[in-house]
Amino acid sequence: MNVFQRVYIMPVSTRQARPPTDSFSLLQHPPYSHVPTGPSIAGEDFRSVMQRVPSPVTVVTAAGRSEARGATIGSLTSVSLDPPLVSFNVEKDSQMHAVLVAASHFAVHLLADRQSELCQHFAAPDRSGPDQLAAVRYHTDPHGTPILKSAPAVLQCHWHEAFAAGDHDIVVGRVTQLKERDEARPLLYYDQDYRSVSAPADSGSTG
Repeated sequence: MNVFQRVYIMPVSTRQARPPTDSFSLLQHPPYSHVPTGPSIAGEDFRSVMQRVPSPVTVVTAAGRSEARGATIGSLTSVSLDPPLVSFNVEKDSQMHAVLVAASHFAVHLLADRQSELCQHFAAPDRSGPDQLAAVRYHTDPHGTPILKSAPAVLQCHWHEAFAAGDHDIVVGRVTQLKERDEARPLLYYDQDYRSVSAPADSGSTG
């Protein structure tokens, strides 16, 4: 029985775009005319400042050549409404990167504020794909993508494009199907901890 209350299916082009077998298709930019010559920013300093930015917590799943697996992702963003596109960042050295390179489809699961344990489960780097999935309830779509049954909302995506960005790649997916089960409060990550959305912010002053 379908546990989701609403299902939206969107048409997708018959052209089956997918990444090359060995790497993502990358958009190449010409060299910048000006390169900063000052001291570089320390990675830990950059991380400390960026911890002040609340991030949505999601789990992305896909089926590669050798296994299906998932990864906790904290960089999901909406890119376009027409066509409906979303993006997220994946570390180039991660196991999930290797799976996405070989996948034509993937799913983005939006988590509720009560699901921090599920988030931590998919964030553990030493688990194999089968070990990850053995501990959760899921089904697979026609492309072999695992769909987690406990997620309040799921974006099922067709691989669209990817771009190199330092030690990560930016992955863009075209949303082909939406599933919503409830209106649970979203899970966020802020200041090295999982958070929930609370009351609306006080408008305060402009000073």
